[in-house]
Amino acid sequence: MKITRKNLFLSIISATGFLAGNYLKGLKRAFGLEKKTDLVIIKTNTVTEKSIYAMVAKGFEEMGGIQQFVKKGSKVVIKPNIGFNSTPERAHTTNPILVEAVATMCKHAGAIVAIMDRPVHNARLCYRSSGIEEVAKKVGVDYVYMDRDKFKTVKVPGGLNLDTLDVYEDILEADCIINMPIAKHHSAADLTLAMKNLMGVIGGNRGYYHINLHRNIVDFNKAVKVHLIILDGLRILTKHGPSSGSPADIKESKTIIFGTNPVMVDAYAAKQLFGIEPSSIGYLNLAAQSGMGSINITAYSTITRTV
Repeated sequence: MKITRKNLFLSIISATGFLAGNYLKGLKRAFGLEKKTDLVIIKTNTVTEKSIYAMVAKGFEEMGGIQQFVKKGSKVVIKPNIGFNSTPERAHTTNPILVEAVATMCKHAGAIVAIMDRPVHNARLCYRSSGIEEVAKKVGVDYVYMDRDKFKTVKVPGGLNLDTLDVYEDILEADCIINMPIAKHHSAADLTLAMKNLMGVIGGNRGYYHINLHRNIVDFNKAVKVHLIILDGLRILTKHGPSSGSPADIKESKTIIFGTNPVMVDAYAAKQLFGIEPSSIGYLNLAAQSGMGSINITAYSTITRTV
């Protein structure tokens, strides 16, 4: 393009406008004036390995970029649901390709990544049958069998039922915790989503925690603050959870939910994936009453994209 006074003037105006726009955006972010997105909902028409990767990429993009959560050289813990010795087809455990996609992108961002859970069944069997061990090896990230001697006691601020909890050391030391539950029915908790998934980083007797379960679920989330939730709603178990059911109980929802507030993620998933009013679930009511997040999903700011 020939450089003329007019072109030079237009270029200066364009650049000035661009810089001013970015400057104003920066000021809005700094002073909390920019409209906040509570949840990012990513859908697909067909669930394939390619579409899952595309869903995760789009989700991170709409959340402001993976760099908002994952820094170069940081320690990232990915916490899926690997609780049962079940294959992915049964919708008891988090989709392994979804875990693979998130782990891959975190590694490419320069993070040191580890995948872990405290299963109900034998850890080695669960990691293998769920497909999590295979994808961890494929991506080249650690998969951790939790050591019973590596739990540390922490205080539960404002605990509803518990004053202290034993939390796994790697969770406490992580720079970024990514909670990756699968959405499914739970016979005792009604639904197991992001909040319930944190039982897998807590030590102690599971049977004890099932007494006053709803209050304890709230306390898990008071003790452990995650940085990002990526909820697997690709295939959801609608009945006979958390570890039973038949193919007829599985619904193809083809959805992933991104968010930073577990109460809001769970409330939205309860209503939109299962058709259950969030206020009917004990731990969500208790969390809302504790000021941990709203369960009025009509007030949420959401972005929905289909890839």
